[in-house]
Amino acid sequence: MIRFENGVPKAMWYSQHANGEAFKFDILKKDKSGKRPLSFSAHGSHALYPLPGTHDHTLPNLNLPFPLLLVDECDTGPIYDPLLSAYFYAFNTSTKKPEPYRAGDPVGFLMYRGRWGDEQYGDQDKRQMQLAGNRKFVGGPTGPMDKQLERKELWPESKWSKGQKVRGWLGL
Repeated sequence: MIRFENGVPKAMWYSQHANGEAFKFDILKKDKSGKRPLSFSAHGSHALYPLPGTHDHTLPNLNLPFPLLLVDECDTGPIYDPLLSAYFYAFNTSTKKPEPYRAGDPVGFLMYRGRWGDEQYGDQDKRQMQLAGNRKFVGGPTGPMDKQLERKELWPESKWSKGQKVRGWLGL
């Protein structure tokens, strides 16, 4: 999510698992045009990061640069331009529904209330690991209607969002 002020992008939220990170827009790596921020998808995950590499997210609000337990890996990989197949929506705060900018664009998938992606691995599964009640493989994220679209802050409020801030640097 990008937060605009008077039509100018000011900050961007990178959603990651149960939480995420917010960064000032001007410090983010951009594409060749210098306008569009880059996002790096974690392998086999829905998490997005502003930099490629190893991201340990065992501790909320702190991505360690070395692997501990809950680790995402991402690299530059092939460039995918989401604008080539994107739909655009505004969220109507009166009706609590998304509205497409182009008539006829689908909206039903945005109303899905279930989880997107894989189910959580059971504790008996040899691939599952846990530390202090945090499991490595959990169920997929919920959809857009569960993301506090009317939120005041750049990030959704949760038990993990306490102390969240817009970072003016990339990295720790």
